[in-house]
Amino acid sequence: MVGRALVTAGLLMLGFVGYQLWGTGLSTGAAQADLKAQFAASLQPTTTEVAVVTTEVPVTSITTTSAPNSDSSTTLAPEMAGPTTTEVERQVIPEFSSGDVVGQLVIPSIDVDFFVVSGVGVKELRLGPGHFTDTPLPGQLGNSAIAGHRTTYGQPFHDLDQLEAGDDIVVTTAFGTYTYEVRDLKVVEPTDYRVVSTTDPNIATLTLTTCHPKWSAAQRLIVSAELIELESDRVLPTETVANEPTEESATAIAPSESSTSASTATTLPADTLTTATEMLGAEPSEPASTPDEPSAGTSQSEQAFSAGWFHDSTALIQALIWTATLIALRVAVTQVSARRKSWWPMLPISLAPAVIGLYFFYVNVNNLVPPNL
Repeated sequence: MVGRALVTAGLLMLGFVGYQLWGTGLSTGAAQADLKAQFAASLQPTTTEVAVVTTEVPVTSITTTSAPNSDSSTTLAPEMAGPTTTEVERQVIPEFSSGDVVGQLVIPSIDVDFFVVSGVGVKELRLGPGHFTDTPLPGQLGNSAIAGHRTTYGQPFHDLDQLEAGDDIVVTTAFGTYTYEVRDLKVVEPTDYRVVSTTDPNIATLTLTTCHPKWSAAQRLIVSAELIELESDRVLPTETVANEPTEESATAIAPSESSTSASTATTLPADTLTTATEMLGAEPSEPASTPDEPSAGTSQSEQAFSAGWFHDSTALIQALIWTATLIALRVAVTQVSARRKSWWPMLPISLAPAVIGLYFFYVNVNNLVPPNL
């Protein structure tokens, strides 16, 4: 009985390894095919908004003299000139829901080509690499961070340690293509979540994270890269407009048909728009939150970054339930076959329930391993 138990345990372990290496890859491959179709649809011309801001420009007082040697002069009171209209172009950046495709990640030197989704939870990383929602999007100023599996679910970051300084990382989104150059690689502890935060909000950087070493979640491998502006499209703003026009300052806000038609508008700098708002006596609105400010998804992303073994307590209970189910099925088949003195027809009949039970057993055991493994 001990020998049979050990042989059964060994076969279950081999089956689990096969599920991890190939079974999870099949599910990720199917998910990537769906994400490819979604991404193709998102590449349609993006929409921008054009705000028409009307301001009254005051004229300074003018002093005139009647003759060169005359002391008489006339001072004209300040007057308001005619209205000045300026069009403000604002890029409309949609909010991504959990699991939505964000862009395509390509690393030519290690043959990586995956579509990135929004979120770094267990469910999101099963679809492909995930974008930390509390960091800027690729192409924005600040540090954009992406996590991915090392040995399971398609192994998107399996060879991440083979990158060298100077290698290119290309991220394509609905707003453009952005090329980053690898700066350095380092290994940190799972609690060092600050590696994905923005240290310089004036430059666009990219950080890739995964578990380290392979087949372990003891540490995290971090790849840092910086945007090559000459090889990339225009950097996206971290916020659409610094100060929203009020009803008194905005006469009309009309959406354009595409980004091409809106590109003819003149972009008004944030400080100019602030000045125009103050001239009209309107209260400036609060600026949008920056990537450095904590958001609702910060704690969830940090937990996913530092999660280790047995992070899903419910999966352990379900794994034990499916273990008991498989043992009960095994005992029933053995007893019935012993009475009939033949494995026929119990063996083929029990094959389908055994495969289904094994699948759910492996799924729940897999939920106990680190999310980035």
